[in-house]
Parts: sequence; structure tokens; C-alpha cells
Amino acid sequence: MTALCTSCGKRPAQFLRRSSGERLCLNCLFRSIEERVRRTIREERMIEPGDRVAVAISGGKDSLVLLDVLGRLKSKGFLKDVALEAFTINEGHPYSCFYRMSRADFVKGLAERYGIAYSVYNFKEVFGYSALEVAERLWKNGVDVHMCAVDGVLRRKAMNIIGKRRGWTKIATAHNLDDEAQTVLLNVLMGNLRRFAWLGLEDADEKDLVMRIKPLKYVREEEIAVYAHYHGIPLMELECPYVYTNPRYGLKFMLAELEAKMPNVKYNLVSFGRRLGEMLQGQGAAYGRCKYCGSPSSREVCRACELFEKAGLLDGYLRAISGYLKPDATSLVQ
Repeated sequence: MTALCTSCGKRPAQFLRRSSGERLCLNCLFRSIEERVRRTIREERMIEPGDRVAVAISGGKDSLVLLDVLGRLKSKGFLKDVALEAFTINEGHPYSCFYRMSRADFVKGLAERYGIAYSVYNFKEVFGYSALEVAERLWKNGVDVHMCAVDGVLRRKAMNIIGKRRGWTKIATAHNLDDEAQTVLLNVLMGNLRRFAWLGLEDADEKDLVMRIKPLKYVREEEIAVYAHYHGIPLMELECPYVYTNPRYGLKFMLAELEAKMPNVKYNLVSFGRRLGEMLQGQGAAYGRCKYCGSPSSREVCRACELFEKAGLLDGYLRAISGYLKPDATSLVQ
């Protein structure tokens, strides 16, 4: 006999949520994901009336599910008096998320379905150089740096620069429970307590940063994948080759093995990271200003400027970002 959904008690169960023991039909699973996002936003005051929220779209399932869920919440009146827009950043190398999107037209269509404007920005016009140009110069100069590190540092920098020009108050990223658990575990393994002291973003305004929010941070990747499949959201068809040498790659499988024996391990890690961050608040390195670009930094030179300096491209980079932040700068919307 087919087991019934433990939530509604009407439809056949099709998904086992091992962390809670619930057996859910797809309708209740999808409703619970939407409710989890809504509750996370409300309880952590991620989005408030008057906010202008930009949804970061990589083209992968997680970011598209985030866009879909936020669009649904807004259409139901939950995100009242909140302006939503979506954007993608083209880093400028063959394996950029922008080029690995399975269907770029789907992203635009999904945004249009909810009346959300969608734009594409690129490193070349923000920084004067693509990520690949920076990485190649770094490697040529003997700097041992992973492509993911170059992409990550410059993407965060670009989002803040673009956000300030566009007037964004929040940037919503699609980091899920698995991503957050990996981050906590990686910082523990590296003994990086200082990173935990920076987990809180309440002082983002003081640091002159556009606040990052993660509405999916308590949703497991497996559930996001099921949501994407049954809502017709396509997956990326090409895997980035750089992922295999990223330190997070091994942690993903390590956590999967642990989760088979400890169903709540990912939730526990994220909860541990949050509590440790609260204990360490105010104990992180004091923030000053980067001596080159003036951005908030705990070091004399921020990570982005450090990369450009080591690549021998600092002067061109500083001219580019200075020009972009001027009101009459050339738009980099494609």
C-alpha cells in the first residue's frame, strides 16, 4: 500500500525528507520550500518594504529556483513595496556561468513571467579586464591562484560596484543549505575563526557594502533539484572544469556520506556557524580602507586590488572602476 503524505494526508508520498522523517507529496514539498524561504526572509528581516533587491542569476538550478520562488512570493503579495530585478555577471572566460547556461532565453522568460527586469553585466566593462585576462597575467607572473578564487573575489567586487550605481539595497544569492554547511566546515578545517566573526552582515551599511542575503540557506540542494525538475527549470549542460580542483568539491561528498548516517548534519553545521559567529561578533579584524580603491578592507590592500596589483594591471583597473561609478559612465548592460 502506498504511503500517504504526512502533511496533507491525501496524496501519495513521493519524497522522503530524512532530516525530519516526513514523507511528502510533491505539492506539499514545493509548498514547504516556499514557506521555508518566506519564513527565513521574515524571521531574519532579509527583505523589508522599500528595499530594491537584485537576484543574482548564475543560470544554474539554484539561482533560477530562487528567482521563481521570490517571483511567486511577490505575486502573492508577500514582498509588498519591494522592487525586484535580476542580473547575471559574465566573468569573461569560456567556462563562465554566462556561457554555460543551458538556455539563456529561459532566464529572461522566467523573469518576464513575474515582471522582473533582467540584465547582464560583464567584468570587462566594470574592471577593464576579463577574469581570464587577470588569471593569465597572474599565472604568467608566477602567482599560484585558483580560477575560482579570481572569479569569486572579482564577482563580489563587481556586485558591490554595480549595486551602488544601480541603487540596490540587497543582493539575493542562491546559496543553499549544502553551500552554507560546506563554508562552515571549510572554515573549521582551516582554523579560520575570523571568518565566523564576519558572518553577520548587520553592519554592511557601515562597511559601504550592498548587503547580501541568502533566502535558500535552509533549503537542501536535493530539494531544490526536485523543485527545478518538476517546474521545468533546465540544468547547466556543461560542468565547469575548475570545480574539480576547488577545495569545496571534496567537502560536498564528505558531507553526503555524513548525512547518510547523520540526517541533520548540515543543519547542525549551519546552526553551529551562526552561533559561533554571534559569539565572535565584534572580535573580527577592524575594518579600514584599501589604500588603492578606498573600499572597506581588514587589510591595507583589499583582495581585488591585490589580484590586479600582482597581475600588473592595477592602474587600468582603478581607472575603469572610477569611470564606471561616475554618473555619465558608459552603461555595461548588454
